[in-house]
This record gives sequence, C-alpha cells and structure tokens, in this order.
Amino acid sequence: MTKEIGIQKKKRFPFGRFMAWKTSDISAAGLNIIVTGYLTLYCTDFLGLPGVLVGTILLVSNIVDAVTDLIAGFIIDNTHSKFGKGRPYEIGIIGMWICTVLMFSGPANAPQALKIAWVFFMYTFIFGVFNTLRGAGSTAYLVRAFDNDRDLVGKVGSFGGIVTTLGSMAVSLSFPSVMGMIATSSAGWRKLILLYAVPLAVIALGRFIFVKENPAIDAGAQHEKVTFRDFLQVFTRNKYVWFYAAIQILFNTVLNMSVQTHYFKYIVGNTDALGILSIMGIMLLPAMLLMPLVLKHLSVSKVIFFGAVFAIAGYALNFFAGDRVPLLYVAGVLMACLQLPLSYLCAVLLMDLFNYNEYKGLARLEGTTNQLAHGMATQIGQGLGGFLLGALLSAGQYVASEDGVFVAQPDSALLMIRLMYSVVPIILIAGIIFFSCKLGKLDKQMPEIEKVLEARHKEIGVTTAEEAAEYPGMYVTDTDDNVGYDEIMKARENEEASGTDEAQSPHEDKEA
Repeated sequence: MTKEIGIQKKKRFPFGRFMAWKTSDISAAGLNIIVTGYLTLYCTDFLGLPGVLVGTILLVSNIVDAVTDLIAGFIIDNTHSKFGKGRPYEIGIIGMWICTVLMFSGPANAPQALKIAWVFFMYTFIFGVFNTLRGAGSTAYLVRAFDNDRDLVGKVGSFGGIVTTLGSMAVSLSFPSVMGMIATSSAGWRKLILLYAVPLAVIALGRFIFVKENPAIDAGAQHEKVTFRDFLQVFTRNKYVWFYAAIQILFNTVLNMSVQTHYFKYIVGNTDALGILSIMGIMLLPAMLLMPLVLKHLSVSKVIFFGAVFAIAGYALNFFAGDRVPLLYVAGVLMACLQLPLSYLCAVLLMDLFNYNEYKGLARLEGTTNQLAHGMATQIGQGLGGFLLGALLSAGQYVASEDGVFVAQPDSALLMIRLMYSVVPIILIAGIIFFSCKLGKLDKQMPEIEKVLEARHKEIGVTTAEEAAEYPGMYVTDTDDNVGYDEIMKARENEEASGTDEAQSPHEDKEA
C-alpha cells in the first residue's frame, strides 16, 4: 500500500507501536537522570576528584563525542540493512547501561590518574559511541516507524513526553532516597546503579523487538551513497541547522550544569526533597496532551520561545528561594516549561530541516543533519555544562571529599552554588530566546516549502513516497544549476523511449 505525499488522509494513532517505541526513551531518560544528576557528586565526594578536573574530563569527552557524531551521521545515511536504516543502532542502549555500571564502579583507592582515565573512557563509550550511534539513527528510525507522517511524528513527540516523564518518574523519585540508604561507599554505588540498570536495560529492548521500519520510505534509494560533498553543502547552505544547534548547545549546557544535587545537599540540607523537584514537570503533563492542538496555532519555535521566558522566571525565583522548598518546587514547574518542548518536540523541527535541505536542492541527509544539529550540539552542551559545573565550583573554592564524608563548604562555595542555580542559567536561556526567534523564520516558510515540494513531485510524475525516494536531493529551487530536475526528466524520457509506459520504482515493480 503506497503512501501519498502531500495531503494525506488522517491516520489512526498506532497506540501499541507508540508504547513499544517509548520503552527505549524511558530507559534512556532514567540513565540520563542518573549520569547527569549524580556523576559529578560521585566523582567529587567518593572518588575524591577536584570539581574542575571532573568538568575538564566531561568537556574533553564531549569534544570527542562531537567528532564521532559526524561520523555516525555518515554511517546512518549509508546504512541499508535488512533491519532498516536506524533500527540496528537501537541496541546501543544496552552498551550504555553496561558502561554506566562500570563508570560508577570506579577504583576508589587507585591513583588519581587511573580514576581520571576510568571515568573518561566509560563516559566516552556511553555518550560518544553507544548513545551517538543510537541517537544518529533515532530520527531516521522514527520517521520510518511512523510512515514519514508529520502529524503522527508530532503526536509521538507530544504524547511521548508524557509517557517518558511518567516512566522515568520512578527513577527521579526513588534515586535520591535509595542513594542515601545504599550509596554510602564505593561498593554501595555499584549496587545502586545495578539496581536500576538491569530492569531498565531489559525494558529498553521493547523498541528494537516490536517496532519495525517501513521499507517503502526508502524504496528505490537503497544504494544511494552519501558523500563528503553532500555534507559540506548542508554545512554551508542550511543556516537553520546552526540556529537549531545553538539552541541545543545552550539548553544542554543548562541541563548538564547539574548543580541541583549540590544545592539541595548544602543549601537546603535535604537531598530527599530533590526527588520531588525532579518530577515537577508532571504539573505540565496536561499541557503536553494539548500540544498537538497548540501546534496547529503556534510553531514549535514559538513554544520554545514562551517556554524559555517561563524558565527564566523560574531560575530567578531560585535565587530568592534559598532553602524554602515550596518556592523551589514552584520554580521547578516554571523551569520545566522549557525542558518539555526541547526534549520531546525536536523531531518536528528536524523533519523541517530535512525538508529544507530538499527544498534547497540538497540531499535530505537525515542522519548527518540530525547529528550536526542535534547530536553534536547536545554533546557540546553536555561538555560545557559539566565543565562549567566543575570550573565554577572550583572558582568558589568548593572542597572535595572521599567516600561521602560531609565537608562544611566555605561561604564562597555556597554563593557560587546559588549563582549556578539561578543567574548563570538565566544568561544562557536568554540566548535560546534569541535563536528561537531566528528559527521562527523557517516556520513561516514551511507551508510554502511543502507546497513547492509537492508541486515538484507531481510535475515529474512522483506521487508516492516510493517514487520520490528514487530521486533524493533532486528538487532544486534558488540555485542556478538545475541539473537535478533535468536529470529526472531525461531519465523519464529515456524510459518512455525504451517502451516503458510509466516510470515505476523497483518497489512498485515487485508489488505489481
């Protein structure tokens, strides 16, 4: 059964496939909560590593990750296996959990150099190898799993945010309390991580086992090879890739400057209260249910803009809240206004970037564009966030300790912790507001872009996804070189001259 390009019939939402798809996201969210929220605390208070050193480790690791992101994008764009384009790399979630367990099992009594190498290599394997390959294939996998349908992908992102938040809530709520009971030594940390890693790794396999890709999306294009020249064209001619990347860098810098653990330990004096703060985003879950309706009136960039405004108000409240937990909870709700759309609606923006590539006469380059705008930017943000956390703690004269021994911090360290939980994020989020306005210009062009692409498909007799896949990157607009279109027409004339009544894709021939 073919899938029409352009205006499509409203499809029934595939609930079973959707739930199977979200199993991996729930698992990955749990892993990120643990690593981004507690790794620095583990390194400074149990391995005895200085904060600035931990931040440098994470920064260097994420620089390496940024390079592997681009390599992974090329790999995905040139992958055409029997399992599909992105699905084979989904198994990377298992490698992520194995390395997470190993990372939190660091040799506490070893020389400092060995500790540094241990954390660096495990962190790099988690995010620079396994998560990079998984992330590079995720959007291509998503598009093919839900039939390249923009409406379905938007709903998966909106409703998926609810499922992921609820699913990862078990980790957010329980981890601080369980950490207090079990993670009193280095051996306790290993037991703690295993307690979460084993069930979450098993749950994650649901996506790979039960969600298959739609081969019709790639019919006729299985042997198209992506070249370095294709990458350079996207690199230089799609400015919106850079605006989107800037937003992701700033957002992930804020997200991974995870000072909240230190804040609740030293300012509030109660890490158990952090578990409740971690789920403040649940207050916004009803809004995610309405998001498909909201997106009919507001673009994703507008949703990000307003979310950033509310987040700034939340971080400003943090500065005045001090140790008053109720005010910190209110601030947590406001901060989540930015986190939810940037975590769960990115696939819609990425699809627009793919379409813009095609509109400009470029190859769609789903894997490479995804990694350039999202994967690499995320890694850079993670590295900057971890580096700022360590560097600013050290600048505030934060005192590290071993085996969790509580150390009274100087006033300079306490002030720095407060600033990192309020003023520093406000400055970074102001940049998100700026770039969301820049990205909004693409939103205004999308209706016209979609019309142009649909008209070109019809002009050359392409009416199905299978036929369009035969001519990747052949639809040109503002370039002087119109070779792509001419090649298509010449190929069709040759087919007609050879006695072929209609130009069909290999997939359609098989169906016939």
